[in-house]
Amino acid sequence: MSKRFATPLIAVCLIAAAALARADTPSVDFDGQRYRLDYQNEAKLANGRSGNGLAEFTLEGENADDWTKLFAFHVYPEAGNDPKLAAATLGKVVKNDNPDANFALQENKEKGDAIIDFLTWKPGSDVLEFNVFKYARAQYGPGLVALQFAQRFKLGDMSVEEFRALREHAIKAMAKTDIAAARDYFAGKSKEQLGSARSGTEGLGQGAAARAGGDR
Repeated sequence: MSKRFATPLIAVCLIAAAALARADTPSVDFDGQRYRLDYQNEAKLANGRSGNGLAEFTLEGENADDWTKLFAFHVYPEAGNDPKLAAATLGKVVKNDNPDANFALQENKEKGDAIIDFLTWKPGSDVLEFNVFKYARAQYGPGLVALQFAQRFKLGDMSVEEFRALREHAIKAMAKTDIAAARDYFAGKSKEQLGSARSGTEGLGQGAAARAGGDR
């Protein structure tokens, strides 16, 4: 192949590979916007079981370290089975970190979930962060799962009326969002780990070498 056509062909291959990778990246839709998986982590307990897990999804052009909007799945295997208590505990953590922050909590006993929202900021920072969490039982395992939506904006970029509208809209959107996506995600991760463990055991039986993670 001549050098004249080599570079364009390589570029086309790279573009195609990038498009394929994007197509395989898990994504979620929330309030009319698509978020793609950008970061995931799962802790390991002393007994070898999975601990707290996190999967963060970001908008196109943003990432888990630099975002304006973020959507996330959380799992808490050792958090008991009371969504409202978990939400209230998060509220206490928020107040402990920032005494000037406030939170609101609402429980839907029929659906078995609880929603907490709050606005907080780091001392001396002009960046505000609004959060909405929805907690529910994990169903496929012990503990709880949660959905999170967060949005950052600078002080002065949004009026009080605009923020109130954002808050009301985000809470309604979260209430309508099915928490089954988080349940399925972490159930799938558990199956992957179980499959890996079985493969490793089979490998050891055949003489193969032995195979040689909390919320951030």
